[in-house]
Amino acid sequence: MEHSPPFWATCGFAFVYEAQDLGSGKDYALKRLLSNEEEKNKAIIQEVCFMKKLSGHPNIVQFCSAASIGKEESDTGQGEFLLLTELCKGQLVEFLKKVESKGPISCDTVLKIFYQTCRAVQHMHKQKPPIIHRDLKVENLLISNQGTIKLCDFGSATTIAYYPDYNWSSQKRALVEEEITRNTTPMYRTPEMVDLYSNFPIGEKQDIWALGCILYLLCFRQHPFEDGAKLRIVNGKYVIPQNDTRYSVFHDLIRSALKVNPEERLSITELVNQLQEIAAARNVNPKSPITELLEQNGGYGNNAQPRASVTSISHGLTVAECDQTYGGFFDILRGGTERFFTNIKDTSSKVIQSVANYAKGDLDISYITSRIAVMSFPAEGVESAIKNNIEDVRLCLDSKHPGHYAVYNLSPRTYRPSRFHNRVSECGWPARRAPNLQNLYSICKNMHLWLKQDQKNVCIVHCLDGRAASAVVVCSFLCFCRLFTTAEAAVYMFSMKRCPPGIWPSHKRYIEYMCDMMAEEPIIPHSKPILVRSIIMTPVPLFSKQRNGCRPFCEVYVGDERVTTTSQEYDKMKEFKIEDGKAVIPLGITVQGDVLIVIYHARSTLGGRLQAKMASMKMFQIQFHTGFVPRNATTVKFAKYDLDACDIQEKYPDLFQVNLEVEVEPRDRPSCEQPPWDNMNIKGLNPKILFSTREEQQEILSKFGKPELPRQPGSTAQYEAESPHSSSTDANNFFHSLDWKGTCFPLNFVLKFVIFFFWCAIPPPPLYFLADPFDPFTMSSSSDNQALSGPDLFGDFLHPTSTSTSSTVPSAHSSLPPSSSSDFLNLGNLTPEPPKIPSSTSHPDLLGGWDSWADASASGNVASPHLNPLPLALSLQSL
Repeated sequence: MEHSPPFWATCGFAFVYEAQDLGSGKDYALKRLLSNEEEKNKAIIQEVCFMKKLSGHPNIVQFCSAASIGKEESDTGQGEFLLLTELCKGQLVEFLKKVESKGPISCDTVLKIFYQTCRAVQHMHKQKPPIIHRDLKVENLLISNQGTIKLCDFGSATTIAYYPDYNWSSQKRALVEEEITRNTTPMYRTPEMVDLYSNFPIGEKQDIWALGCILYLLCFRQHPFEDGAKLRIVNGKYVIPQNDTRYSVFHDLIRSALKVNPEERLSITELVNQLQEIAAARNVNPKSPITELLEQNGGYGNNAQPRASVTSISHGLTVAECDQTYGGFFDILRGGTERFFTNIKDTSSKVIQSVANYAKGDLDISYITSRIAVMSFPAEGVESAIKNNIEDVRLCLDSKHPGHYAVYNLSPRTYRPSRFHNRVSECGWPARRAPNLQNLYSICKNMHLWLKQDQKNVCIVHCLDGRAASAVVVCSFLCFCRLFTTAEAAVYMFSMKRCPPGIWPSHKRYIEYMCDMMAEEPIIPHSKPILVRSIIMTPVPLFSKQRNGCRPFCEVYVGDERVTTTSQEYDKMKEFKIEDGKAVIPLGITVQGDVLIVIYHARSTLGGRLQAKMASMKMFQIQFHTGFVPRNATTVKFAKYDLDACDIQEKYPDLFQVNLEVEVEPRDRPSCEQPPWDNMNIKGLNPKILFSTREEQQEILSKFGKPELPRQPGSTAQYEAESPHSSSTDANNFFHSLDWKGTCFPLNFVLKFVIFFFWCAIPPPPLYFLADPFDPFTMSSSSDNQALSGPDLFGDFLHPTSTSTSSTVPSAHSSLPPSSSSDFLNLGNLTPEPPKIPSSTSHPDLLGGWDSWADASASGNVASPHLNPLPLALSLQSL
């Protein structure tokens, strides 16, 4: 039997995952919809709204959660929507096929199926205004694991009814007809839909007609209007077999539901009542599980085989692309390899965790500490169905933190700051890129000043989904306050407190930059430009159609400005083969600051040649800051796991790496704007400012505050200097892994693991931090007092030309990295000693000064609570 594609197949692209929450082991269905038009976005959001409203009925698929990202953040260039529901592992049509091969379905089974379907429709029609499904059909009925019917697919549902009359123009009728055609299946259309000139009302009675078709199909194994012939539908021409006695109890119901005039059809309540009477007469509980179908399918509803094709997309996930000739909502993906199911589970667990609060009916907001919270974008209008409602967020924050919260919007999207009493700092950067280092430091400094102003103050951070961008800022701030000295530790805490953030290696690289700048021996980025002579890829990546080479070109950005591209006409660009050993892109360009290098593979297509255009595929990208390249470096190396968007693993040979041949110019070239770290006294920074109580800090220390291993300065880049005697143990050659997912681990990660294993076998020493203690609410320096003396709390870095104190830390890489950093890579000692714990005199207990907070507040030594932070009015330059 052929079926029309479901609505979501016509409004975009949909993928269905079988997802599992790794924490509870519970299975879910995860539907991923792609849309590139505003009208389609609204339709998807409306579907989510209907599911949320109808969820909870025993015969409607249970809604769990929803989330979305804009096309700017998506790899596909389209908006993406995620819809998380309960997983029903059986489609009714598949069960019916197996049962019918052994004989007709019993009357009682038909009664249960149809009654439970009608109960779902009754729940829809009881809403105010009534919700009309418009696409009721057997393919949209699932069987739960408990053996009950579940109605799904509300993509065509509506609350709009039409009442045609003789005043309707032909144009208006044509528009309505087009809308009906787009949202209904031909053989289930009603006479009033097929012939709009009949002027019958088009409302919830269209669902009754569809129910009549379903009941006919259940009884007689064929559709009453199999061919969808309009003439037969308009005249209501169908035949009930004369010799049928098995289902005679349903004949009158079929006739009452398939009346040509919708006003003569039964209402859903009348239909349910008559079914209840039939059930009572037959001594059947119509709500009970449909045991006959379960027995014929192995005893539970999970044996239905899908009609889905397995494919792979850019995230490295394997998904089920739903067969668009098949009418079901969930084409369940079955079979496949063990690796496939592992990928699905890993990915879905992140989605489930990231939207878990929705499932509970709460706001999507997570407290990393009692003073740092992360949430998703506060939305308005229909979008609030899949994101936090901005009014709900405001009420929540005003209730929990009245007058003491500041919002940091990291998204490129904006909203009215008055919704949060004008305490909103707009500091976003483009999606899927690391932030500008100056912006990142400024945000951390801003947050610190706000928390320092009053003990009750909290920072609320959000991007679109509260994941990657939010994680970069929060983790950087944890390191800024010296709670951690490595990016891994900060990201781990964020993952446990909110969700795995899904950040790229460059994101971690910038968090690690913050660790370098806040270390005991701080490394401040220098102001020397670097000349990038060439980019060398070894071995040659396999992006050609024959998988034997590539034709690369690159684009280089400094900040948000593209400074060069090597793109030319297709035939003028060199193609590299595997036998070449490496692919070289000459550059010869001088850059300074935040650098983004994007590498593409040029492709030639027939359409492109006809239009004199060249197609391209992104191979990967690299983001780094030139201020952390040592002045005598000649090569900057990146391994495969240090590259962003390096997703299709089979296109990169083993041991793939990218080398930048560079030369650091000897003279500084200071920027026209003073960097925010030049007027910051970092000696007073203390992790206590992140917490509200001593007990909270103790709890965080017990979970995440284990002594950290010694770390190398710098981040995911290996530098080779000019010296001909440099070796892997030189101070000039250091490498710090930020991504543990790679198959080839750098040497220091292996050694770290050895040390960590050895260290864990020894009773741990007392927990400690490397920062000096201070009272976070007492102004400890003249520069801080100056910052808080005026009405503009953040004036000291919003106006960099103003008078400020000089930096108290030296410039990074003005000399070689400290020689002590190379000791960790010393291979001569394979059983390294655990880190030495500083004495209590040099690093006193940071928990000892909490009682002074209340004393300081009582004595008036804290900042005035009436000072509200101004929005961070920075022109945040971002990549």
